[in-house]
Amino acid sequence: MIKLIVSDLDGTLLDHGKRINERDLQSLAKAYDHGFDLCIASGRMNSEIQILLQPFANRFYAVGQNGATIHMHDQRLLASAEFTPELSTQLLQVTGRDEFIHFIHCNDDSFYVRDWNEAVLSYEARIMTAISTHADLEGAIAADHMRCSKLSYFGELEKLVQLEARFKHRFTGQIETFISDKDCLDVMPCNVSKGDALKLLIQELGIASDEIACIGDSFNDLSMFALTPHSFAMSESRDEIRSRASTVVQSVAEAIDHIIAYNYMSSTK
Repeated sequence: MIKLIVSDLDGTLLDHGKRINERDLQSLAKAYDHGFDLCIASGRMNSEIQILLQPFANRFYAVGQNGATIHMHDQRLLASAEFTPELSTQLLQVTGRDEFIHFIHCNDDSFYVRDWNEAVLSYEARIMTAISTHADLEGAIAADHMRCSKLSYFGELEKLVQLEARFKHRFTGQIETFISDKDCLDVMPCNVSKGDALKLLIQELGIASDEIACIGDSFNDLSMFALTPHSFAMSESRDEIRSRASTVVQSVAEAIDHIIAYNYMSSTK
């Protein structure tokens, strides 16, 4: 029996206006009525997840920043991960200062750029908490004044794929990388992913991996898909994503209908 439903946000539960449509909202409420627990697993920070899921406040678990933070439904921090100051500094030196727009995320849900400019504006608008500027990020990190948990690079997909290859070549075995959106590359500490975070969460909850169902649309969701036989990819996701899921759906509502039907069939056997 499935006990926990895990959903990605962008491209999955959120529409293009960064809202949850009425049908999906009703389906989430329906899932609660059927006794399911809910976890949101996103590249977004926990503070953003809380804003977006306000209708279900204190009723869901939250895996933020691709697994760098895990919060229980009462906002207790179960676990977090971060780069060492030395590795953070080395990672920031991979690209030139103006080669890519990039944000530095911290476990306290703060995020930084070196300089605010017009190029940053469109990307800042996609993040739901205030941006900060810091001219000497490398110095602040090296002095351990802030701890970096995620680096996000924005640009053309082809260039991001090339950048990802540079990171993988130079930092083999030290980092995780994900193309988390059509124009975003996330760089994470080693062994940090949505899947790794979910393993810790379900261990804490005392449930098995085949008792969860995961819904997503991007490469950073594949580690979740690998964890359970109940995986749902959005129909608009790339072929590589759809091929790794057990079921392809048009919406979160459709996935929840499948999950409820699966539990019903399992209970009648």
